[in-house]
Amino acid sequence: MNAPSPEPIQRSRLLPRVSFRAMFALMTLGVIFAAIARAAGDGAVVATGFMVATGFLLACFVAFLLLFMLAWCVSVTWYQPSEEIQTDDSPFSDDTLPSQILPPREQRP
Repeated sequence: MNAPSPEPIQRSRLLPRVSFRAMFALMTLGVIFAAIARAAGDGAVVATGFMVATGFLLACFVAFLLLFMLAWCVSVTWYQPSEEIQTDDSPFSDDTLPSQILPPREQRP
């Protein structure tokens, strides 16, 4: 019999909750990748091609990440807006919703 807990279960904000299923899937993918890497080390052509393609994608991801971080750092450091943003023409400037173009579904005939 499952007795209710006196304290409610709260999500941890510091550590992510990882399920056993997710860890099992991650471990399976890691083992498959390691097996392909070993086959590539033994001289299998298809496995070598797969490892080269995976390495290329990983290198592209890292290069794009570094370029984005460089652009972001430059924009945060040196970009100064020359004028204030005009919000007079925005429908959300007075904290109200804009008028509806279509009537709600509940009011349609």
